[in-house]
Amino acid sequence: MIGEPQIALLESLAQSAWPALKTLMIDGWWLRMAEGYTKRANSVTPLNDGIMDLDHKLGICERTYAMHDLPTIFKVTSAHEELDAELALRGYEKLDLSSVQMVELASFLHFYDTDVRLYGGPTEEWLNAFCRFGKVSYSKKPLIEDMFASMPGPAAFALLKEGRTVVAVGMAVAIMDHLVLFDICTHPEHRRKGYARRVVSTLLRWGQEGGTVLALLQVVADNEPAIQLYEDFGFTEQYRYWYRRRNVKL
Repeated sequence: MIGEPQIALLESLAQSAWPALKTLMIDGWWLRMAEGYTKRANSVTPLNDGIMDLDHKLGICERTYAMHDLPTIFKVTSAHEELDAELALRGYEKLDLSSVQMVELASFLHFYDTDVRLYGGPTEEWLNAFCRFGKVSYSKKPLIEDMFASMPGPAAFALLKEGRTVVAVGMAVAIMDHLVLFDICTHPEHRRKGYARRVVSTLLRWGQEGGTVLALLQVVADNEPAIQLYEDFGFTEQYRYWYRRRNVKL
């Protein structure tokens, strides 16, 4: 496991690569809002402790999210033991334990699958498959497009078809010398056929060709098939995070 400065760096990269519609920075914490779409984009990311009184700062967060009709959610890592304990005392529910994993891209040359199509932005076909596989309401498509349009670096949106059927999608964002992978999704009727592996390999090769040297991703800790897939590519766990949520569910 890595230390607090390294965790703060990777958190800032991962959060920057998945932009929210609104971000407020308060004393070392990022308050992110995107009309409730994903906890990742609608939560507080503490990067450092800051100097403000903790009780006062928590109150600011709760009032800010209440003004936007959103539940107050914190993205907490092992670097925030005091904060996590305080949130637990206040009745915040713990959920979605996840693993942050990384690999050096120079470890081996990844295969570029020519059947995997790469786009610089989300096409209509990609968005439809993404929503269908991830059980996301199609009404969220304009919001998702707005978020993706704000990505801070080059992006690749991968789509793999068998015949006329889209069987897998995924995406990656290059930021600094890191490649951040998100949302590797497979058609529910076509899982365990190697499609996700082909998408991941192609995205990693795209990152290599673009000059990135480290790849980063986040995966739910109990998603054993996905974790095994990423282990096959050399990814190793760097730290874990989870959410603390108050009020209603997203």
